[in-house]
Amino acid sequence: MAEWRQGGYDGVFYLGEKGTEQYGGYVVRARGGTNPEVWFAYEWDASKEAHAWVGRATTAEDAQEAVKGEFLCEVYRDDVTGHCPWPGVIVRTTVYRGERLRMILCGAHSGVMRGWERVRIEEYRTEHGLIPNDPIIGKRIIPPLDLPPIGEAVLKASTLAERNAWIALGNVVRPLADYAYWRGHYARYPLDVNEGPRSNAREHWKRAQERAEGMYAVYMREDYGQNGAALPPDFLRLVEREAVAHLKSQKRGK
Repeated sequence: MAEWRQGGYDGVFYLGEKGTEQYGGYVVRARGGTNPEVWFAYEWDASKEAHAWVGRATTAEDAQEAVKGEFLCEVYRDDVTGHCPWPGVIVRTTVYRGERLRMILCGAHSGVMRGWERVRIEEYRTEHGLIPNDPIIGKRIIPPLDLPPIGEAVLKASTLAERNAWIALGNVVRPLADYAYWRGHYARYPLDVNEGPRSNAREHWKRAQERAEGMYAVYMREDYGQNGAALPPDFLRLVEREAVAHLKSQKRGK
């Protein structure tokens, strides 16, 4: 993975070495008169062999976050689940009383802020700049989850019913990640050709989750004598957490 390195003079940093596949772009400091320090971020677009301006910030660190930045959905869901953890794919934007307002959204939340213009993240960045998490007041809230990774839970299962329940839960991770990807892809490119893959991914995810719910009910009945047990919300959050990680590892979140 490319690392930030200082350039030939004070006030410029490069992400990786120029001319290599790992090179990502640079940030540079600008000062003018009595204006405070400002850092401009530029991202390298290998397909166009050119730099594109992607944002401005008051510190080098914040500007660096904008280069190859990770943009997450900014919707706050509730006190239990906190902010949505899925990668952002579009920006909803409008101008209100002369000030541009905007919100980064994932595919699942792309329908909020109706009436605002829908713009793909890469297009918005090129025109207006974009810093990850910039508009969120306070820290992004992701409540802690006191559950082990699914793979670890499978290995530590003490009964066959428990093991099968964890395996079924693990089998939901990839279908959910695929559905989130196609949902986001359709939000960016709302074309008929993308509706089929989105619908198929949704059905695959629903079947996997229904099986996980059934296997959890079997586990609770066989090991604890409890009938009709529903899959706890924390288990669904665990699947979501691992699906988000899988999506990012496949570089399909943007």
